[in-house]
Amino acid sequence: MIVAKDGSGQFTTIQQAIDSIPADNTSRVAIYIKDGVYKEKLEINKPFVSLIGLHRDQVKITFDDYALKLLENGDKMGTFGSYSCIVTGDGFLAKNITFENNAGMGTVVGQAVAMYVDADQVEFQDCSFLAHQDTLFTAPLPPKPIEGNKFGGPRDGVEKRHCRSYFKNCYLEGDVDFIFGSATTVFENCEIHSLDRQMEVNGYVTAASTPLGQSYGYVFFNCTLSGKAAAQTVYLGRPWRDYAKTVFINTWMGEHIKEEGWHNWDKPQAEQTTFYAEYNSRGPGGNMDNRVPWAKILTDEQAKEYTLENIFGSLEGWPTLGGGTNPQRVFLAGDSTVEDVKPEQGIKKGWGQQIPPFFTDEVEFINKAAGGRSTMSFINEGRLAEILDEIKAGDFLFIQFGHNDQKMEDETRGTDPFTTFQEYLTQFINGAREKGAIPILLTPVNRRTFDESGKVLNSLGDYPEAVRQLAVSQGVLLIDLFEKSKALFEKVGAEAAKQFFAWYEQEPKKRDPKVDDTHFSAFGATKIAELVTEGIKELGLPISDYLIENKISRLILKR
Repeated sequence: MIVAKDGSGQFTTIQQAIDSIPADNTSRVAIYIKDGVYKEKLEINKPFVSLIGLHRDQVKITFDDYALKLLENGDKMGTFGSYSCIVTGDGFLAKNITFENNAGMGTVVGQAVAMYVDADQVEFQDCSFLAHQDTLFTAPLPPKPIEGNKFGGPRDGVEKRHCRSYFKNCYLEGDVDFIFGSATTVFENCEIHSLDRQMEVNGYVTAASTPLGQSYGYVFFNCTLSGKAAAQTVYLGRPWRDYAKTVFINTWMGEHIKEEGWHNWDKPQAEQTTFYAEYNSRGPGGNMDNRVPWAKILTDEQAKEYTLENIFGSLEGWPTLGGGTNPQRVFLAGDSTVEDVKPEQGIKKGWGQQIPPFFTDEVEFINKAAGGRSTMSFINEGRLAEILDEIKAGDFLFIQFGHNDQKMEDETRGTDPFTTFQEYLTQFINGAREKGAIPILLTPVNRRTFDESGKVLNSLGDYPEAVRQLAVSQGVLLIDLFEKSKALFEKVGAEAAKQFFAWYEQEPKKRDPKVDDTHFSAFGATKIAELVTEGIKELGLPISDYLIENKISRLILKR
């Protein structure tokens, strides 16, 4: 099904599409959502539903209810009625969508929930969650309220069960207790952003209410804790209930995180019953030396126990974790303009980490690109051999080098464009072909180098042309990313092109301020990824069938 505000789909609201699904639905239903702002208080109460947006930043589900809002009977709405979206259907999947509660700051409106999840085997991929206080609630509710005799909201009194959810490559922002609840929930490669209340304590990232006897609560893998809040003003978490469990593994933490890390919510007894732990925290706020004494630091062996299988149990039946599909695989070989950039490397991103959201789950990108590598060093370090050990017939290998091959003064990296550079590229091509895989060459992407007339200067010498000539001589398909990026940069101009690059002075001061006209910002990497998908469509590669925009277009034509 397609939801489109412009009337080009079957429905103009998302709720209409959800309501059209039978209550006893037993097979997956995919609902594609075209760009637009959908002001809906959305209830997803059917199982096996997938909501797939075209672009995360342009598909927004938003509402503005809040805890202090007065109902017709004079009662306050309360936290658990304030949601913008509630999911109660098991097996739900969302991709490329922003969920927002725009009621305002908690100091004015109280709690205002963007997403309320009360379902099992729920996945969110490449989604954003925007609010202030209590942004994300992962049910079930605790056994009873701390005050009074009811929680309120649509799930008060419903039989409680163990719920599990998974967030991958998501962005979540808020201030006080903005990730809270009782579920077992994993956050992987997510950015968790703390807003600034301009107070002595600007907030708490988590407020778990893990039930007694439940093995896992919140687990964060390879995440980034960023924030606009002042230094030393945000806690990692506090226990909404005494047996709260929250663990951060391999997480980069900004300076806003307090050195003591955790708060007991003025409940000394909770220091004996909670399980708050970290492993390999990094960044200005990641120093674990001064954490509260009742928090734990995991050993290497303990950290290894935190796997999705151990945390969730069997992955069978999950929308994507269960491995029900056999995706088309695309391997990426390249440098820092392509790689999956680690949080400690600053704000820069590679286009390879921004391209997966353009595709359905039928395509899997395996990004082997590494910063600072040339064709020579990539091969000599065994990185190509690693790809060739894994790649199979029918897979694709996208190859983009040139930036570091230029460094002729470095004998471990420098190559000559029309001799050694082409020779090393040929090893990538032949290696892929020997495995039955399909090599695709990409010319190196441009830097932000303009002349006075507004034209992009070629800072990459003969390397783009060497790639073009090799593609012809070897009969390899080519995406001319050099020319595509040149056209993009010249279209917007030198000043506006800064937004595509990781100019660090636009970010908080702890990020080593400097001008960077080579590496991309998240926005820029996404725009380059769009150019790559454009090239994929132009070449007519089979994976273009799985571009979300192409899938939507075909569904519209079928109507």
